[in-house]
Amino acid sequence: MEKLLRNFLILFFIISCSGGGESSPTDPDNGNGGDTSNPYELPNAVNYNIANQVEVVTWNIRQFPQHSTSVDYVKNLLEKWNADIYFFQEINSESSLITMVNSMPNYSYVVDEESGNLGFALVYKNEYITYNSKNELWADTANNDDGDSDYENNAAYQFADRPPMESYLTWTDGIKSIDLYVIGVHYKCCGDDSYDASDTGDETTRRHHASLLLTDYIINNRSNDNVIVLGDFNNTGSQSIVNPTLSPFTDQNNYDSATSFKMTDLSILQGPATGYSWQGWTSSYSAAHFDHIIINQSMFTVDATSATSVIALPTETGLSNSNVSNRISDHQPVMYRFYP
Repeated sequence: MEKLLRNFLILFFIISCSGGGESSPTDPDNGNGGDTSNPYELPNAVNYNIANQVEVVTWNIRQFPQHSTSVDYVKNLLEKWNADIYFFQEINSESSLITMVNSMPNYSYVVDEESGNLGFALVYKNEYITYNSKNELWADTANNDDGDSDYENNAAYQFADRPPMESYLTWTDGIKSIDLYVIGVHYKCCGDDSYDASDTGDETTRRHHASLLLTDYIINNRSNDNVIVLGDFNNTGSQSIVNPTLSPFTDQNNYDSATSFKMTDLSILQGPATGYSWQGWTSSYSAAHFDHIIINQSMFTVDATSATSVIALPTETGLSNSNVSNRISDHQPVMYRFYP
């Protein structure tokens, strides 16, 4: 009887030690098909860093972190890409973002203080970037639809309670240097591409007003500075330069302000839908190019050496489209590279 009891206890001990109900990176439900290799090594991810080149990335990382694996995937992608400047939208957990960047010895961060929802973060490489200051534009204005035609007095409402975050940075490699004002945005979502000035609560109207405010600010306050505007513009509807969300920056036939700016990803906007930053992998909506990088006139001279591209996340990660969307983001990053 004692021997039988002893054998039973040994068997119970073995089963208890080998059970474990927690999901691990190699479990099938983590999106890698049950592959036993480390899914975060990402052998297909490209190192985009080149000597003397500035790399700037905008990325809506969808309610970060939306999944238990989000932090690991994003961290490894950022370090693989090795870019100088990242601007993120939709930070749902600021503490998760901070913990992630603190585990990346080559990078530091700045987060917004004024967003009412889904915040911003700027992550930059310590070796090349000096962070000088931050300004959250129109943060002190009203965030409500007051129904009148003066859209500046409630600018925060036009920007969906996410005031643009302006970061003043200096990039240098020890030989060349450039001062940059990086202005990050995340416009109101949804609606269509029809502008109606009398409908002050309409999504497209608010986005159009946001672009009018921003172009006016840059022309009147930063005309002699190097400015990069980037983020998720949510330009629903026609993917063209006359879309009211973009037109103050892009439509030179109807807006004088547009002559002062250049959309670096214009060829992507005007190209095939398969190249757009938002593919609608887990959505019923059609693909759209929501994520943009726009420069002002002072940057035109360096733009001659530039390149802008969408980073294809399924290729970089080896994950299926739906797993990329559900574990990392439904937006793909847009990268702008130039030589100062």
